[in-house]
Amino acid sequence: MVRYYREFLSSSMIRFVLLVAAASLLYTVWSFEGMRTVLAFLGGAVFFALAEYVSHRFVLHEFPNLFPALYRGHAKHHEHPEDFKHLFSPMRYDLLLYIGYTAVLWALFRDAALIAAIVAGTSVYQLYYQWMHYVAHRPITPVTPWGRWMKKKHLLHHFMDEHSWYGVSHPALDYALGTDKPAPGAPVRRNRSRSAGFNA
Repeated sequence: MVRYYREFLSSSMIRFVLLVAAASLLYTVWSFEGMRTVLAFLGGAVFFALAEYVSHRFVLHEFPNLFPALYRGHAKHHEHPEDFKHLFSPMRYDLLLYIGYTAVLWALFRDAALIAAIVAGTSVYQLYYQWMHYVAHRPITPVTPWGRWMKKKHLLHHFMDEHSWYGVSHPALDYALGTDKPAPGAPVRRNRSRSAGFNA
């Protein structure tokens, strides 16, 4: 497993998000304000959990003209799902997103401690999401039943119907919005993920 940890951390985007998470967590601990901080942290995590589905479904699949560069990068990931260089977005996108995200939070709250807790929740959850996505495309057997189930669901997205199973870290919105099964009339793709050891 050590080689996979090293490979995961070799991504500049992952290192950047890890830096954001560490810095915001340190400030959050230093300025801890009880339940207010806890709720802000959880709110940041929930925000990413929702944004994950929305961006994956609508930006990266259904509306390619919204952000063409992101769409093209994701299309490459679907063409080469086992290729490490297509597993993560370029760091510049996350840098811009976190700058914009923090600016919006500042405009809304004008409270550094609260904003740090929200960003900490978002960035920590993003690391969880990125690890789940990485594991889904590597010959790694997740330790928990949850991890194995979510890996299977993501590989169904890649190798059965790319218009279903958009959730990578959780399936809540797939079930809520009806994308937890193949779209009617969708062709079943019999591709095989060699490294993941999954045959849809």
